[in-house]
Amino acid sequence: MTDEQKQQLDDLKSAPEDNLPAVHDPDVFWDSLAVAVPDDAQLSDARVISATRDHPAHAAFDMLRTRMLQALSDNGWTRVAVTAPTRGCGSSFVTLNLAYAAARLQNTRTVVMDLDLRSPSLGEMLNVEAPDDMSAYLSGEIAPEDFLIATRPNLAFGLSAGSADNSAEMFQATMTTDVLDELGDLLQPELILFDMPPALEFDDVLAFLPNVDAVLIVAGGGVSSAEEITKVEQILSDVKPILGVMLNKADGPVSY
Repeated sequence: MTDEQKQQLDDLKSAPEDNLPAVHDPDVFWDSLAVAVPDDAQLSDARVISATRDHPAHAAFDMLRTRMLQALSDNGWTRVAVTAPTRGCGSSFVTLNLAYAAARLQNTRTVVMDLDLRSPSLGEMLNVEAPDDMSAYLSGEIAPEDFLIATRPNLAFGLSAGSADNSAEMFQATMTTDVLDELGDLLQPELILFDMPPALEFDDVLAFLPNVDAVLIVAGGGVSSAEEITKVEQILSDVKPILGVMLNKADGPVSY
């Protein structure tokens, strides 16, 4: 980051609220982020098939991306929690592919946060090293420009270097809400995806729901039972709107 960018960033973060609209340029903040670009081989290993249009299954993610962004725009929403009934359903796979599908839209800024803090996996999948633990970021111990990593000009990740067993309590802390509000103000993304742990195994998702606008449920083909899917929908829909349920199958995703 140049000295000029540092000064612009300092001005951006310290500006009085009544002057904020005049000085707030999200491009300044995006330009300040560290950059790590996974190569094609790494994306292939992580099964990120939506980074290009080469794989035929990218069309399903493009369809889900467009339907989701339209729903968010219609309602003035940006924040989506991605969860599953149990482990093994592929919610992290879906999160990554949705993110990279959205990143192919030049005018759409996307942020992905790895909030499966009991078992964070996105950094390993992308082969991108997290600068610190997500818990340090959510507790305000590390500045967003020192934590977030851009993998595309319009795609940034919040990854975690370690796990945390008190994630449900952390998600309900006022500081977490403040940190996420700051993230939205500074980066002004059209889409924030939160990769969450399984909804039926922990209370993390319920604890975090006040911080999101809607939920996407990922059911695993051959993994999730109809009873589990129904139970998750009932539990979560009492708190936040459900954007849909994606059935993650071996031959490609199906949404409904």
